[in-house]
Amino acid sequence: MISNSVASDMGQILDRAVEQNPHATELLKAFGPIIERQRQLYGAAPLAAIDFSKVDKEKLKAGVPVIRQIQILSSDEDLKPMTLSLAKAVTEGLPGLTKDMERLCDLIQAGKMNPADYFRVAPEAQGSAVDGWQKNLDVSSSNASFLLSLVARVVLEQRAKEATTALGDFGWDKGYCPICGDYPSIALIEEQGGKRFLHCSSCGQDWRFTRVVCPYCEKDAVSGMDYFYVEDKTQESAFVCDACKKYLVTLYRTGHLLARDLDVSAISLVHLDMIMQDKGYEPMTACAWNVLR
Repeated sequence: MISNSVASDMGQILDRAVEQNPHATELLKAFGPIIERQRQLYGAAPLAAIDFSKVDKEKLKAGVPVIRQIQILSSDEDLKPMTLSLAKAVTEGLPGLTKDMERLCDLIQAGKMNPADYFRVAPEAQGSAVDGWQKNLDVSSSNASFLLSLVARVVLEQRAKEATTALGDFGWDKGYCPICGDYPSIALIEEQGGKRFLHCSSCGQDWRFTRVVCPYCEKDAVSGMDYFYVEDKTQESAFVCDACKKYLVTLYRTGHLLARDLDVSAISLVHLDMIMQDKGYEPMTACAWNVLR
């Protein structure tokens, strides 16, 4: 995964991002502590072993991601310590949510709320599970969902690493993630060879994808697709598709000397999100930092 960075590098990565992107300072300061804590927690949760041999590579080639073939988020894991730790990070970056985070932590510590229950149901039914907490436990459903999405990212990133190690090379030519099925939040184009890699903010997975096809609607005609640049910042752009009206913020990497975290990079390009949304385009996936309307 391109974005996997040593946790000890995160402080420097965030400081450099703030220095280079002052327009995104508030967002970086808000989400910086959260991302840093997520990277620290990566690999720390004692997750049960999964048999990835049950994944059908032919189905993968046909576009069925791993999460649609086997259960990779389990309701049996002890996710309480991780959830409490991430709640603390949320209060550091977003102090306005302190009261709600403390309420959620109190319920978890009292045994009245089990974070793993969020993953007991299918992703499309998780909203109903959170609504039940709001009704019965007097918690904010939106903030509970936000906190548990942060937990899911850590778990999914660990599962994505396990899956790619177990499966080895496999064919994948879709614009959505081969592990969790979500669409990318940012793309990175290599200077040498011009290869485009897509990044999933839900599980941290990166995969190569052709530059002449829209990842969202799979349109492959050159007309109607373009890259939008701001002034002379040629290393930053937004891929736009007029067919589906989606955009994807994009970075051009000119070297490998500096450590990079693509979630931090995506937040740093929020000015492109603002411009593209003002033009009537929507991001390929909604993140906590790029939903601006």
